[in-house]
Amino acid sequence: MQKAVNGFAKFVEIVLVILMAFMVLVVFLATVGRYTQAFSIPWSEEFARYCMVAIVYLGLMLASLTKQHFVVELVPLIFKNNPAVIKACNIIVTILLDGFAIFMAKYGWLVVSKMLNQGKLSPMLNLPLGMVYLLVPVGIVLMAVFYTYRMYLDMTGKEVAR
Repeated sequence: MQKAVNGFAKFVEIVLVILMAFMVLVVFLATVGRYTQAFSIPWSEEFARYCMVAIVYLGLMLASLTKQHFVVELVPLIFKNNPAVIKACNIIVTILLDGFAIFMAKYGWLVVSKMLNQGKLSPMLNLPLGMVYLLVPVGIVLMAVFYTYRMYLDMTGKEVAR
């Protein structure tokens, strides 16, 4: 299981690096072209926007796996001498996060299916908007899966092998 998780996490890291590199390259070229008035890349802003959305939702998954996701650490600070309370709070937080992820995935999928049924396309890239919006439910579900896996590792005392 851990090898599969690590392999998938490595794949996502590579995808994130590629997306970031392409986004920076396209925005840089569009800026240079606009500044020098030599050429124009009309789809650069839309491309950068969709890359950023993909980076955010794929990055959420990695952050939840590597404990870099945003958390409020007030309870662990207050109850640092009581690991049972900390474990209980971690379980409650994971259950709440999973519930939120189910909610987001359900309603995100409704939006995706509506967009795909309507056949709406993005203005410049002519991508189906449903495919772009699919990043939200997929990213949230992956985040919940890896957050739950992270909680399992914490409860069993195991660590993510990198």
